[in-house]
Amino acid sequence: MKHNGRFFPLFYSRRIGVFLLAVSLACLMLLSACGGSSAAPNTGGAPSKKGGTLDVGLIAEPTTLDPLKSASLYDSDIMVNMYDTLFKYDEKNQIQPLLVSSYSYPSPTVLQLTLHTGVTFHDGTPFNADAVLFNLNRFISDKASPRYTDVKDITAVTKVNDSEVQIKLKQPFAPLLNALTGDVGMMLSPTAVQKVGSKLGNTPTGVGSGPFVFGEWIKGDHLLLKANPNYWRKDTDGSRLPYLQSVRYHTITDATVMYNNLETNQIQVASNIDPNNVAQIKANSSLTYRQIAGPGFQSLQLNISQPPLNNVHVRRAIALGINRQEILDHVLKGVGLVAQGPLTPATWAYDKNYKGLSYDTAKAKAELAQSGLTGNISFTLSVTGGNPTTSQEVQFIQSQLQAIGITMNIKQETFTTLVTDFQTYHYQAVFIGWTGSLDPDGTLYAMFSSNGGFNYTYYKNPQLDALLDKGRTTLDQAQRIAAYQKAQQLIVEDASRVFLTCTVVYQATSSSVKNYFLSPGNSIDLSSVYVAS
Repeated sequence: MKHNGRFFPLFYSRRIGVFLLAVSLACLMLLSACGGSSAAPNTGGAPSKKGGTLDVGLIAEPTTLDPLKSASLYDSDIMVNMYDTLFKYDEKNQIQPLLVSSYSYPSPTVLQLTLHTGVTFHDGTPFNADAVLFNLNRFISDKASPRYTDVKDITAVTKVNDSEVQIKLKQPFAPLLNALTGDVGMMLSPTAVQKVGSKLGNTPTGVGSGPFVFGEWIKGDHLLLKANPNYWRKDTDGSRLPYLQSVRYHTITDATVMYNNLETNQIQVASNIDPNNVAQIKANSSLTYRQIAGPGFQSLQLNISQPPLNNVHVRRAIALGINRQEILDHVLKGVGLVAQGPLTPATWAYDKNYKGLSYDTAKAKAELAQSGLTGNISFTLSVTGGNPTTSQEVQFIQSQLQAIGITMNIKQETFTTLVTDFQTYHYQAVFIGWTGSLDPDGTLYAMFSSNGGFNYTYYKNPQLDALLDKGRTTLDQAQRIAAYQKAQQLIVEDASRVFLTCTVVYQATSSSVKNYFLSPGNSIDLSSVYVAS
């Protein structure tokens, strides 16, 4: 899935650690065709027998299965298994063609795509150039979509023939392939989309071309996907995917209950776990735990249009008043790293020397003095309810801020309500996570540009906009890094978000679950997973 970022509730999320190599811009701008294998990862070998149902626990109910409208990670956990994308990140975090068989850049403003032939959607209609035009134009024509900023520089999508498409840009756009690994690159059957109409978000029957087809969604109970018997991809041994017969997703909003269900094999995959359970999972031979660095972070998202958070000195005081290391050590049990800003060690623009607004109570009190505000300074933080670790983390923050003279009230909501509230600006502050992007544009432009599709804070800074525009329109990697590191400094100083910790991408499954792909985009990709007998 998606390397342009998604929101997730802050339990222990599946998301720091070591530096990961990101995509080389040299490959993006090769003037000759680039190609890649469409075979799925097969790190554990093929199963001796196909079939079986995999039960997956999701910490939050999905909100929509329409990529045009989706903002939640838990939507992607479903969609990545139904909808193939034009491109995809591989296990080395390199962008590879998926539905595309090869591509080239005849010029910095033209991307030429050659498509795989013989691919059909779940409704039996063909995947072809017309389908690519239909899907990309859905995003281009909908300025309300949170993904519009990924396509706004596209001036035309042209059909050369049934298997060739040309994308023309008004200016160079370095993150284009990154965008096509995510929602913008998800290909849906034009015929099926028109047939289901307004039901697309809830009942996408026949819509995708991916390894699984939509079965049913009984909200509050389960969502069922069934194997696509005509799936076009094969593993490295030539066996047709997927291996599983079906996947059943269950919403389990308590991370402790999630772990108990995993331990008793009621589910075989846990989307979220409590950090207190990590050691238990590692010690249990019937369970598997792996992790890799991720580009995501958790933060306080601030609505800067309302007092007192419209005062930059109050916002900086909040950032300076939070002891992130204490939270990491005592609440998150050391799983993750302190976040100094939106760029994590998993992104190629990370600046290890940048310290941001690090914990300093004296400086926090000085910022409050500069704010000019007197009396009680307070605000309300909205959080996803139902999890002890979340409650403990925000209580730590509440206590730390109280010590510098700021009262933080806590309001618990469901994750679905929380997403709706911040998308409609009905909040003061939100405790939320962001899955991030290996390409910094996927995080920084979307969330902090004045035109960003996920800028739900009312934050605007013309100097920042210029840096972010430079980062996406220059094709020189060194210049992009410089622009993004300067942008990060502005973002942190303006403090429309207070960055807390960087997160990890992990596998928490039964040991019988094999070939589990740790997606840097954080979604649960089951295309090559099987259950060992």
